[in-house]
Amino acid sequence: MSVENSIFRSLDIIEKRINEKLTVENIAADIYISKFHYMRLFREIVGDSVMDYVIKRKLTLAAKSLLETSASILDIALDYGYDSRDGFSRSFKAFMGVTPAEYRKRGLIPNIITSGKEYRSMDFTKTTDAVIREINEWIFRANDLAKEIRHINSQNSNVFWNGVADQTEVLADGFLEILEKVNTIARKPDEISDGMDIVKAIDDTAFVAHSIAFQIELMEARTKEEYEGISFAGKYRELAWFCVEKAEKITVFFRELLLLVVEDMRKTAGKKIKAAIEKGKAATESVPENLLYIKEEITQLVDELSVMPVESVTTLLLDDSFFKVKLIAITAKLNSDKSGDALFDNMRDFSDVLYDAAGFCATIVKPVEDPPPEKKNIKIMQDIVFMENILLFYAKGELDHLIKIFDKKMDRERTAALRKIKNKISDYIKSALKLEREENAVSEFQEIADRLYEIVADFDRETELLGTQGGAIKIIADEHRKLADKTNQLINEIKGL
Repeated sequence: MSVENSIFRSLDIIEKRINEKLTVENIAADIYISKFHYMRLFREIVGDSVMDYVIKRKLTLAAKSLLETSASILDIALDYGYDSRDGFSRSFKAFMGVTPAEYRKRGLIPNIITSGKEYRSMDFTKTTDAVIREINEWIFRANDLAKEIRHINSQNSNVFWNGVADQTEVLADGFLEILEKVNTIARKPDEISDGMDIVKAIDDTAFVAHSIAFQIELMEARTKEEYEGISFAGKYRELAWFCVEKAEKITVFFRELLLLVVEDMRKTAGKKIKAAIEKGKAATESVPENLLYIKEEITQLVDELSVMPVESVTTLLLDDSFFKVKLIAITAKLNSDKSGDALFDNMRDFSDVLYDAAGFCATIVKPVEDPPPEKKNIKIMQDIVFMENILLFYAKGELDHLIKIFDKKMDRERTAALRKIKNKISDYIKSALKLEREENAVSEFQEIADRLYEIVADFDRETELLGTQGGAIKIIADEHRKLADKTNQLINEIKGL
């Protein structure tokens, strides 16, 4: 029995006896391999230690039981070899990111830890496990916050707070859809290109969460209202930053997974190219003596493929080689008698294998290269301008609200000052959106920062004059100040200060 078959058989044994208390010793004994040898081979082939794999399989099946049965958590723990509910809960949370009770309550999606014939994907599922843990934890926090908002608002039934709770649950549901995509990648690692889409979706969720937190801050500043001494703006900021933290972690996980996938695909490509080389050599050996120029051409093709590293072999090179072999095969067929039939057959085999290799190499995921610093700087500034545009939306709403108040009071001076700030922000946005050039970046960025600080000074002045009515304006001013500081920080980084 081959080494791989022995490990494959042990995976079947684990699956059949998953409800028992398994040990490395008794599994190794069942396949007649020493414990030390089995542990080394298992990690080499599966990509995980024996007991880590066993624990993950137990917890995956336990998670399924939590969702699909009404059995108690203790009964499920005992079913999968745990002595107590507490021990099972600790192990489950370490694996899933939430406790068994939270998992069942929220109906989260289980990690896909495969078994038996699917063991080859274990290297990939280890990474997606980590992603799923992070997402599960965020979903639970979001739903928990929504529940808390609904509970505290149950007496007042305020439309704004009900809307916040609704949107929080919508964001959590969106993460459930993200989990489905992560599980797809676990099953089909070559779809890792979806990984960056997942990261973008999480980034977008973080952005929406920050915007909701900002609106809560404005609401709390206007009404001076706190529920039972709780500021939900702070809680929502925590949730938003928690989401940002998850996006950063998941980006790292997917980059690691991308490297694994590319490495795995290159190994497969290497095997296919090696097979093509062997077919090419067979073809050269069958060339009739009167067609030496054809032998030289095939030999040259084979030599090119033999000396080139796999990562340097392009789809275009293989396509060109494929068509060249087809042309040589036709030439050989037209210029030889019956003695050339073997050559033609070998050339056909050579071209078929080349075609297969070219098709596979075309599917290899290309690692994303980081853009040069100049492009990064422009992107950062465009993000700042985008954020300013979003802030303008909120600023307009608050300024319009105040303008109406002072119009009623016939306070034309305040009304004119507020309109002036509103127009100044609009003009700033129009000019900043034109930022596209990489040359003179420092001077352009400095102009943006200076104009932002002007707007901040205007807001600060109005905040002081408005007194208690300026709470929301102060929050908007602070956000503008952060953007201006970020612009200055970028300028100093470019200058090397």
